[in-house]
Amino acid sequence: MPNTTQLIEDTLSEPLDDILFTVAKGIAEAQLLLDKNSLATQVMIDNDTTLSEWGVQAPWYHFPETTIEVRLSLSVHWEEVKREGAPSYWKPSILGTPHNASYQNQFNYDASGSSVVKARIVSVPPQRPIQEGGD
Repeated sequence: MPNTTQLIEDTLSEPLDDILFTVAKGIAEAQLLLDKNSLATQVMIDNDTTLSEWGVQAPWYHFPETTIEVRLSLSVHWEEVKREGAPSYWKPSILGTPHNASYQNQFNYDASGSSVVKARIVSVPPQRPIQEGGD
């Protein structure tokens, strides 16, 4: 029978790339909501003759840079990859278990031994479309 503590840790663990993607996607969705709010405000202004005559513009906000810092317990697990007609191989997967007060109390975990993963998401201008003809 599996150890209950190990079972809970395994349940809370997620691949590191999924954790980072989920955080980044949340930031992107928040930016989209800010953009939609500014656009809706501008439409409201444009439909109000007094405001539009005075040249009122909706404010636009964006996250020029967002720093993510996540404290995790990292572990490496090996997954067997099987392909039809080819030999199988083992692929490493890094799993992260997020820390919070509940996790630390539940597992008597010393957070000083945890890993800190830092990432920056930086706003960049949109890329120009690729034009045919080489110009």
